[in-house]
Amino acid sequence: MTTDGRSEGPMRTWSVILLAVALSLSGSVGAAQMSRAALVKRSDIILIGTVTQVGAVAVPEVPASARTVVVRVDQVLQKPLAVALTRGDSVTVETLRAGSLKPGTQATFYTTGWIFGRGVAVREVGHEPGRSPVVLEDQQEAVARARREMHDADLKAHIETAAMVVAGRVEEVRPAELPAAPARPKRISEHDPNWQEAIIQVEDGIKGAQAGERVVVRFPGSPDVAWVGTPRFAVGQEGTFLLHTDSTSGSPRATWGGKSVTAYTALHKLDVLSRQDATRVRDLIRKP
Repeated sequence: MTTDGRSEGPMRTWSVILLAVALSLSGSVGAAQMSRAALVKRSDIILIGTVTQVGAVAVPEVPASARTVVVRVDQVLQKPLAVALTRGDSVTVETLRAGSLKPGTQATFYTTGWIFGRGVAVREVGHEPGRSPVVLEDQQEAVARARREMHDADLKAHIETAAMVVAGRVEEVRPAELPAAPARPKRISEHDPNWQEAIIQVEDGIKGAQAGERVVVRFPGSPDVAWVGTPRFAVGQEGTFLLHTDSTSGSPRATWGGKSVTAYTALHKLDVLSRQDATRVRDLIRKP
């Protein structure tokens, strides 16, 4: 009885029900605290799978604990190319919290790679429940959409740091002429970038430029491993370019048409996009 004489039976019953609901929802570890886009961004292996064992492992290199579970892979949504993982494989998952998963539970697991030996072991970033083929299809699209949103967010942030964004065409490529620092003569090493300069005719000044301008963009011509993956330019190349004031080559100025002009770089993979991406870039600039 309560202090005012009313029965506390119904109140206690509802408390028990609410507690049970809260505990069941807490099984979606990580998902409640992070958006799906955040889960995708923090994960390199994403899969839909079914828990087959709790407190066990499928990889001998990993000691079993209250937080380890064995998951049968039902569908791989994302993984590095170098990782061998396919439907039907058993994966060891180190969960965020002991007891959060039970045998028979199907979920989408957002994880990071942990151990790759005689099997695959991963660490959980979060998981979302999923039990039917419809949910599986929805989850595949949801992960793909989250990946697009994540990429758009990264691109928008990169656009904001660019000094100039243009759509245009490479008219000329030439070796860069960089003055040696007065106190130190120029030194050549195996990692020397062998700076080149691309002269780009601006056809569409999206940010910080006008159509008809020419801009000088420096890029490494060296095939050295230190510059693998850095965008390169060729005469006739068209695209949408995110340009940053040159703070890498050691000389922020270049020469064009007999005049000293600002030199730019485009060293990140997001700095060089297709010509068709100009519309998408404009939309992201307008997006709050």
